[in-house]
Parts: sequence; C-alpha cells; structure tokens
Amino acid sequence: METDYTVFVVDDDKTTRLLLGSMLGKAYAVEVFDSAESCLARLAHKQPNLFLLDVGLPGMDGYDLCRNIKSVPEIMSIPVVFISGHDDLDAVMAGYDAGGEDYIVKPFDIAGLSRKIENLRRIEQDKKTLLEQVKGSDELASLVLANLDEYAVLIKFLRSLNECGNTEETVAAILRSLAAFHLDGAVQIRLRNFEKTFSKAGEDWPLEIAVINHIRSLDRIFEFRTRCAYNFEHITILVTNMPVADADLCGRIRDHLAIAAEAADAKLMALQSFEDNSTMRNEITGLLEAVSQTMQSYQQQNDAARYKGTIYRTKILDDLLASFAHLGMSQQQEEEILEMVRDRTNKLTDLYDISGETQATFGALSQKLTGILGATEDHKTLKSISE
Repeated sequence: METDYTVFVVDDDKTTRLLLGSMLGKAYAVEVFDSAESCLARLAHKQPNLFLLDVGLPGMDGYDLCRNIKSVPEIMSIPVVFISGHDDLDAVMAGYDAGGEDYIVKPFDIAGLSRKIENLRRIEQDKKTLLEQVKGSDELASLVLANLDEYAVLIKFLRSLNECGNTEETVAAILRSLAAFHLDGAVQIRLRNFEKTFSKAGEDWPLEIAVINHIRSLDRIFEFRTRCAYNFEHITILVTNMPVADADLCGRIRDHLAIAAEAADAKLMALQSFEDNSTMRNEITGLLEAVSQTMQSYQQQNDAARYKGTIYRTKILDDLLASFAHLGMSQQQEEEILEMVRDRTNKLTDLYDISGETQATFGALSQKLTGILGATEDHKTLKSISE
C-alpha cells in the first residue's frame, strides 16, 4: 500500500464506500465518510491528496463540500473528483463552478478510476514543478504587463504569433495573453491526428476537456455567466473569469479575444498547411529519386541487351559465311543473302529498341515532378516573406 498518498471517499451509499475502500485500498491509504460533515471534521486532523465526492449527499451536498474545500487556502489545491449518476451539461458545469478537477458518472470502472487517480497524481506533480520554475518569471511578467492596456496586449500577441513555429509556441502565446488580461482559462487545439487541451495547470485536465467538448460545437462566441468560449475550426479558447461586473472592460476584452482566437486559428491552419506541404515535398523528392534510379537501371539493361544483340548478329553472319563454302553459291548470291540478313536483324533490333521513347517518358515525368517541387518551394518562400 502506498501510504504516502491518501484518498478521502465521501458517499452516502454503503456499497460504494465498501467497493472504493476495498479496491483503492490496495494502492492508496483510503478513508471513507458517509457525509460531508464527517469529512470536514476529519480535515481538522488529516489532509488527503485527493477527494472523491458523491454529489447527492445528505445535508451538505458534494458541490457545497467542494466549495468549502476550495475556500480554505491550506487545502484548496487538493484535487476533487465528483461521482454522480447525472451525465448532462448542467451537472458537469455545476462541478466545474464548484472547483472540481474531474467528473465521473456512475456506474464507473475501478480500473478507469485508478488510471484517473494516477493521472491526477502526475499532473499535480508536474504542476508543482512548473510553478517552482516559472514563479520568478510570472512575477516579473505580471509587473511589466500590469502597465499595458488591452490594445497593447493584443498587438503583442499578434506580433508574437508570427514568430510561432509550431503548436506548442502558439498555445504558449495564447496563454501568455490570457495572463496579460488577468484571465484564467484553457485552450484546445484540433489538427489532423492531433488534439490536446492546455492551461496554466498543465495538459489535458479531464474536467476542462469535458467542458470544452460540450461547448465547442455551439456558437462562435458562447457565454455562460463568468465564462466565455471562442470556437473556431482548429481552436477553442475557454475563459473562466470574464470581468462581467465591469461591462465596458468585459466588452473590450471579449472583442480582443475574438480577434486573438481568429488569428490563432489562421496560424494553426497555416502550420497544418506547412506540414502538409513538407510531407508532399518529401514524397515528391522520393519519387524523383526512384525515377532517376529506374532510368539508370533501364539504360544499363538496354545497353546490355544491345551489346548481346550485336554479338548474336555477328555470330549469325559468321555462321552464314562459314556455310557458304559448302553450298557452292556465287559471290553475288552470298552478298545478297548477307545483306538481307543484316537488314532483317537490324529491323528486328530496332523493333524492340524503345529506350529513346522510355527515356523521354521518364524525362517528362521528372520534369513535371521537378516543376511541382519548385512550385511548393515558391509557395514556401512566399509564405515566409508574408509572415
């Protein structure tokens, strides 16, 4: 048992408490409670590494218990995972509003729950490491950006976007801009064979993924209370703390973020196009090499065949000359027969000699491939100049 990692399970269902206590107890130190009140009483003496909270509890429900936990500075960073029989947007959003990190629907799979717990352990460890590394730089950035107005933040983002060479740099630029606006949120990137969700807490937090997956197919700009989502083909930006109390400021930031999200979507589309272009260039280069090798191989085979044909033709003529001595023909008859044989063998050789046509075909194919390759290079150059 890993006694250094403790899980508090709060559920009014005895069967669920027994199941979770038994199965999770094989890997973690598990304490079970039948009410929010009994859990809060225990927190005065013991703090866990993770909470598993049932939503429908007698007295204080799971959402209120989570809000209570998140209001205490000493324990607010401990992850909370909700367990509920409700699978709808309102229920998930209620968990998100309460401050939970994940939302699991009953009946659940113990193996899947164990994987989620391990993932939360890893994320929390990564978060601690990241916070230690960026604490100093974040403080300096906040001090500098505090004196910039919203337009300066947007302009800085658009300029930095041109310098981004991959999706990671693009996401980092977006998150820096959100921080500059004093906003919290998450960014989901969707490209071919690639989908990830990012926030300052790390990558692929389950509850952030669940919320974005619910709203990314809705309106271009989707608002709900202090949250606002910007949905484009390749990106969704979710902001969790829009300054709705200040209508003017909220409106300006909403407009700035709409521009930033659209620009980021265009950048991601360009990155996808560049990747596709690079793939096509590599494939064309490979085809050109294959055509060149085939041409060389064919030329060698053709030269060898012509050489053998010349040897066979010479042998035929020599054999005829040797046989003439026994046939008793005149010199004119011999010359006529030899000339006829030469003519027929030459025509036979020419009939099967299509090396010129084949070389021309291969040459034309190589020119077309080279032209396509040149066009992609010109497109790449123009794109680089425009950026």
